[in-house]
Amino acid sequence: MCAATVAPEDAKSSPSERLASSVEAVAHVATQHARDVDVRARLPVEAIAALRERNLLAAVAPRDLGGAGLSVQELAAVARRIARSCGSTAMVWAMHQGQLACLCRHHGDAPALVEMARTAVAQQWLIASATSEPAGGGDIRTSAAALVTSSDSSGTATLTKDATTVSYGAAADLLQVTARRNAEAAANDQVLVAVLREQATLEQRGTWAPLGMRGTSSPGFRLTAAVPEGQVLSDPFADIAGATMVPLTHTLWAAVWLGLAGEAVSRAVKVSRRRAAGHRGGDTARSALGEARWRLASLEALLADMVVRTQELLDECAQPTAGQSVRTNALKVAASESALEIAHLSLRVCGMAGYSEEGPFSVARIIRDLSSAPIMINNNRLLDTTAQLMLMERQHSW
Repeated sequence: MCAATVAPEDAKSSPSERLASSVEAVAHVATQHARDVDVRARLPVEAIAALRERNLLAAVAPRDLGGAGLSVQELAAVARRIARSCGSTAMVWAMHQGQLACLCRHHGDAPALVEMARTAVAQQWLIASATSEPAGGGDIRTSAAALVTSSDSSGTATLTKDATTVSYGAAADLLQVTARRNAEAAANDQVLVAVLREQATLEQRGTWAPLGMRGTSSPGFRLTAAVPEGQVLSDPFADIAGATMVPLTHTLWAAVWLGLAGEAVSRAVKVSRRRAAGHRGGDTARSALGEARWRLASLEALLADMVVRTQELLDECAQPTAGQSVRTNALKVAASESALEIAHLSLRVCGMAGYSEEGPFSVARIIRDLSSAPIMINNNRLLDTTAQLMLMERQHSW
């Protein structure tokens, strides 16, 4: 088992202190390599290695499977802190936690999947998802790809999927792939298939040269695989997405965006203090800084509320109500839009020092990374879905 590294001086510290120490160690590594990761659009392999060393890839996994069993509040705090050092590292970690949670919570006691979950935790596997397809327009709740079971007695299932983006897919130890239950199934009758990297053939489609979050390394792939039928999760994907994947990933994404926005404001404050010491700067910069701070406080409050609601939903192991889904969607939309606005306000404060790609007061990479937030599951699609859900909650007062 890949156990967490604990320094001798940490032996008598509390679990929360050890967690904070581990996160700071990862953040330090992420900071050192963040610029190179961004410039070269490469995976933050050094930070991922540090996460493995500190057992933080297994953060969401329950203790009975060998994981850290962190609460949603703790997970959000980790995401927020790492994001201040490297947005790509934090986003890879957040997406991985969502996938690991799906495996740990929906294995259905199937022997192959239980063993896979234990091994994933013990060996600190990196888990990616392949959910989107060109025909779906970003809608992960429908699939064109279908699972095809063998006509003989081999118990094997095959699938072929054209995935528009597979974040860190080339480096993943396990891919969780959505597909129709069979060739005759409707587009929304989906299953989630756990595919080991050695069971898959990945053919990259196109290059990866985005504006921001460049270190997530998310090109499209054509994936083909043959797996034992025991690696198909028993719960329908709709149930997995509703009960686990969507509420947890949206909460952790929001934490990542909040961390990036908080770092931008921190740099704006430092610039403002330097100007104040030199008696430079005007009302415009101070006004933008004040607005950035109240927007940041609003986003912090929104996330804090949603952390509690997400924890309750996970603890209940139940499907969300329409009202709960509305709140989850609202968090994603509000956080993605607000964090980007906060970063732009910080740029107004920092001026050229923030506009530069280099220097301690640069917010350029932060703005580029946050520009991906509104299009990660497009906000327009989520707003349409939210409107439909609101009509279902007839007795709720909006």
